[in-house]
Amino acid sequence: MAGIIPYDEVRRLQKRMNRLMEDLGLSDFESKSVDEMQKLQKRMNELMEEAEKTPLDRSVMMPLADMKETDESLIVTMDLPGIEKEDVDISIAEDELRVVAERKTEAEVLEKDFHKRERTYRKFERILKLPVAVKVDEASASLKEGVLEITLPKEVVTAKTRITID
Repeated sequence: MAGIIPYDEVRRLQKRMNRLMEDLGLSDFESKSVDEMQKLQKRMNELMEEAEKTPLDRSVMMPLADMKETDESLIVTMDLPGIEKEDVDISIAEDELRVVAERKTEAEVLEKDFHKRERTYRKFERILKLPVAVKVDEASASLKEGVLEITLPKEVVTAKTRITID
């Protein structure tokens, strides 16, 4: 959640949801939506418990990522604006893909009576659970215009088979 949704906002949303469930006092007979609301409330509570267990480092940004599964591979795309490929570390351990990147910038202004130097440092980190086993040795990655694309060939390729009805 770091860098995308502020922790305090999620906590407030969770409290409001708990209060709403209590205030409405809905029973299973009064609403068809109660089951869904209770599931959502339970999931929200689980997410908050998980977030509280994990220390949040507010200096680390969690980049947006998409994972697409084809018959042959998993393709992960991730936004890493302003990052050079030398500053990206990609690793796979067991069933997790971990991407860590650092952006360092330095600006210096030298004028007659003025000298200013600014340095900024930003760390990006994202860990994604892989839904299938992949061939780590055949993985490839490219970084173009701030978008990282990682291709992970599947360990077992799923072939589609057509089944006819008798």
